[in-house]
Amino acid sequence: MIQKVGKMSAVHNLRNIFLLHNSFRNSKHVVSMLHCSAQKYVNTVTYAPKYTSSRRKVAYLKELYRRKLEVGPDEVKHPSAFGCWNHASEVYAFGKRLGEEFDEQKLAQAFIQKSFVESEKEKQKNLGLLLDVNVEDNTKLAHEGRILASDFVKAYLRYSYPHLFEEGICAIHDFLMSHSTLFHVASNLGVRDLIQSPTYPPSEEDYITTLMAVIGALTHSDLSAANNDHDVTNTKKGLSRAELFVLDFLVPQLIGRDVMEMWELANPMGLLVGLLRARGLGQPEPRMLWDAAKNTIMPVYNVGIYVDKKLIGKSPGETAAIAEEMAARDTLRNLLGMSNSRSPLQLGDQARHLQLDYRLRNASVQEVTSV
Repeated sequence: MIQKVGKMSAVHNLRNIFLLHNSFRNSKHVVSMLHCSAQKYVNTVTYAPKYTSSRRKVAYLKELYRRKLEVGPDEVKHPSAFGCWNHASEVYAFGKRLGEEFDEQKLAQAFIQKSFVESEKEKQKNLGLLLDVNVEDNTKLAHEGRILASDFVKAYLRYSYPHLFEEGICAIHDFLMSHSTLFHVASNLGVRDLIQSPTYPPSEEDYITTLMAVIGALTHSDLSAANNDHDVTNTKKGLSRAELFVLDFLVPQLIGRDVMEMWELANPMGLLVGLLRARGLGQPEPRMLWDAAKNTIMPVYNVGIYVDKKLIGKSPGETAAIAEEMAARDTLRNLLGMSNSRSPLQLGDQARHLQLDYRLRNASVQEVTSV
């Protein structure tokens, strides 16, 4: 759509062109003067901006959008579908991004899913090719990596929380080794395009299996490096690298979380009585410290737990019973060394030389309460 502006000005310019032509008919400047005047005329005509949409264009775009909603989103394609994809190079770069020295064969094996090997054999069978596919999947590596990660997490938690019951240690361990936590860690390591699976994007189970297999591959890589160096002491160093991998990626998922909420206590007051008896202390005495707004819809009660005339825990609640239960939980938190003011977990460089005892086991609730 064209909009003409300054019509009288355009006519005036044409008259000037005619006068100039008569005055300078034999002049060599006629061509240049005519060009300048014509350019001024062209400038008097303004064109609508390109981004201005007509009614037809708006209707066309709406129809395209409606059809796109009917068809649905585009299928997610693997980067290899666009060319310029080298899986071996990407796997090598993955190891370098982590700052680890992997055995290339073990690291490549860590990304091969069992379903991928089966699908490849099925394709060859359908094509009539009787080839022996000697490709090992990551099942064994994932099993070894899961065992190492589980043992290390328990040993680290027992070292960090020496007074916590074994049931609490297992509850925190189950959170770190849960499906959601492992998937969150694996999905943020950039393994989606490296996983060799018959479907893309891979399933959540493929992510978790690959993460555990990478830990297992790191363990094998360290052991093979130690054997090549003919140094027995490097074997422990190799295992430590896999442990530090777990420490750097799994354990930090506890940051900002209340670990006591991961452990479900059915009877906190009963557990508190047994714990105090095992430590040779007196019976807990809940007392009302103060209350407010009892006659309103939002009352608050603050109950404290006294042991041998010392206040060792307190908590507010909507009712006196709720406040007493929360005060018992707060007392357990203080007695077990799990208070909010405790020192943070040792991570990073501070935890590089921890001496963990895998044979050590914390006391259970039954062992303490049966005393």
